[in-house]
Amino acid sequence: MAKNIDGLGTQWQSPEHVAAWFADKERQADHERLRSKLVKLLPFDPETSISVLDIGAGDGALSLGVLARYPKAQLVCHDFSDTMLSRARERLAQFREQVIFVKSDLREPAWTHSIRGTFDAVVSSVAIHNVAEHTRLADPSRIREIYAEVFGLVKPGGCFLNYDHVYPPGPAVERIYEKERSNTWRAGPGTESAMEKRIQKLEQELAQQARNQGNPSAKGSESRPAGVRGVLNHLEWLQQAGFDEVDCLWKEMHTAIIGGFRY
Repeated sequence: MAKNIDGLGTQWQSPEHVAAWFADKERQADHERLRSKLVKLLPFDPETSISVLDIGAGDGALSLGVLARYPKAQLVCHDFSDTMLSRARERLAQFREQVIFVKSDLREPAWTHSIRGTFDAVVSSVAIHNVAEHTRLADPSRIREIYAEVFGLVKPGGCFLNYDHVYPPGPAVERIYEKERSNTWRAGPGTESAMEKRIQKLEQELAQQARNQGNPSAKGSESRPAGVRGVLNHLEWLQQAGFDEVDCLWKEMHTAIIGGFRY
């Protein structure tokens, strides 16, 4: 496993941090809603026996959703955190004949060496953005590299679906996001979604990280890590990786489900 960078490895290895993250019920409800949407977007018959790789699987929530819809599926449940994998093993204990657990670190290109074979579907939920936000604030190239590495794990006829945070492509769209957030606040107490509150907090934390590292771009667009741009950039990276069709399958402000499909 790679050494910890900017605390990312430390926090997700910590049982206390992980427990606090899962204790946020509103956060988990938001994630569950969008994981369910991702699973429904998979282009396979539910009775099909498919092979699935869940990248950054955490406690196995997305894997569990896949198994609920595809009871004949075989899964590889991947994460770099022993704490998360321990939770995933417990959560998926009844599916021990269908699930393999693999530990490797997305920050390192060798993460794929621990994964055998190719898959009908590769999926991920709120995981891949971490490698840019916490390790290479001014450089999104690791995300682009991961997409290329994922392409090699997808069978012809298969797909890659990624539910994750994305950022506005620039200040004009960013102002629209801010305006929409303000309109939501003015609509009355309790109307702002929990996800929007958390994304605002995330943006503030990332801007502070950028300032702490002397990132000059933080002076201009404070809510966006330098180089980590909007959904169109992610689609371009998927095309560059080799996927035959790419699309944003769903989007709401800073959150999107993007897909790449092989022929």
